[in-house]
Amino acid sequence: MTYQGERARPMASERGRCFEVSKVRIGPDGHVSDVLWGEVDTGANRMVGARVLATAAEVVDALHDGAQVAAVFPSGDRLPERSFEVVEHHDGRECIALAGVASPGRNLADLTRLDD
Repeated sequence: MTYQGERARPMASERGRCFEVSKVRIGPDGHVSDVLWGEVDTGANRMVGARVLATAAEVVDALHDGAQVAAVFPSGDRLPERSFEVVEHHDGRECIALAGVASPGRNLADLTRLDD
């Protein structure tokens, strides 16, 4: 599969790769349409490369391929706190949403917007 941006490096599998999402764009349907993300070396807690703009469809592909994708909230500690998961629209299209139980200050509405 061909990927754009940070994921363009050839890999046999996405399994074991971790990405952090620092900003999102919410589309007119209320779902995430684009993200600003980058790959993270979880052992060293550092970015592997630059953050790039990607579509939600690319994140869906990464998740299906075994990557871990987590949100980084603007609290300053830069630690990924909630993972993204693939969910299905009522019309069958796939999108991304935060996994797990909602918690104060750690929801989709709390992520920095790309439009800001």
